[in-house]
Amino acid sequence: MASAIAQNATGFVGNGYYRIRNLGTERYIYVTDNKDYTDELHDAEDFQAIQLWRDLSKAVSEPATVLYMKKGGTNLFDLEAQGTGVHQLTGYYVHVVDKGNGVYEVYAKKGSVQKNLSDNEIGNYEQGVIGTNGTGKYMRWVVDQIKTNHATNYFGIKPTVSLSGKYYHPFYAAFPFRTVSPGMHVYYASKISGNVVKFKEISGDIPASTPVIIECASENPADNRLELLTASPASIQDNKLAGVYFCNGKRPVESVDAYKKFDATTMRLLHVADNKLIMSSNADERLSQIKVTDPATHKKVQALCVPANTCYLQATSSTPDLLTVRFEGAGIDEILAENKEDAIEGVYTLNGTQVRTTNDVKGLPAGVYVVGGVKVVTK
Repeated sequence: MASAIAQNATGFVGNGYYRIRNLGTERYIYVTDNKDYTDELHDAEDFQAIQLWRDLSKAVSEPATVLYMKKGGTNLFDLEAQGTGVHQLTGYYVHVVDKGNGVYEVYAKKGSVQKNLSDNEIGNYEQGVIGTNGTGKYMRWVVDQIKTNHATNYFGIKPTVSLSGKYYHPFYAAFPFRTVSPGMHVYYASKISGNVVKFKEISGDIPASTPVIIECASENPADNRLELLTASPASIQDNKLAGVYFCNGKRPVESVDAYKKFDATTMRLLHVADNKLIMSSNADERLSQIKVTDPATHKKVQALCVPANTCYLQATSSTPDLLTVRFEGAGIDEILAENKEDAIEGVYTLNGTQVRTTNDVKGLPAGVYVVGGVKVVTK
């Protein structure tokens, strides 16, 4: 059985993006915090920042499973994910020893002390327990490269919002990427105008750590594939979105980045209301309810938090509670779909390209334009 699990693994084939799963339990590594999550020389509490979950159909859409493996010497590697890395956090590289057929043992070593990373939960549960007490196949790991055209080990977006046959997802990941599936579009929030938030489409490669809204081709992640890039273009300076990597309430109170509580005064979430795509301060069903440690009492309390690897619109005291979403460059149908009172000033071509920021059509070539949400013919 163990050899069958590993037989299609690529193993390490050079610096790049991989998923790593346990040979004995088939659970995948998820990086869910950025505080000492791979320092095997500390106590077990540190390992709560690494979670293990079975089910590849879930893993293909989770940035937490995407590990960038970078060689740091003979059998030495840095494993980077979610905006951090083993070497950055601990000052150590991990030892990765090839056992053949894409299977490896991973350990940390200081002096004569060596601790092997393992899945300590051998029961038939979806979630495992990371530790150093496993033996045999439970301390061995299958390394498989993430590839765009891979039948199963690809990265695809699983949309969480749908409207009128279209699918969307607020997304935030540490890696740069580009879309490869037809019918996908990537947007960032460029401007808030009254009760409308304008989203501008990004053409080409998406910079690392850029919060975006992704329009998907279908509900199926296999139809919404991304190519993960090693080089990142320059960051986008006027993006009004902010992102969250983690939603892990199991971490100690000192781990301040493990989760982000929702604040209706400073955040707006992607939502649907009255058959419109909106950014709203009242979207509790879009949040994750988890138990977190209260810093005052050190007791566990319930909290509504922003889901891991998603984004929100940054708001101020003057930001409306509800904003209509407007996609720029998405075509005439979406421009005309907005109510007249929501119309943004400007002149657009029939394919949605904005040619003027005012409603003045004087001097434009003859043709049909969209002006304030209304078709206008110029001669």
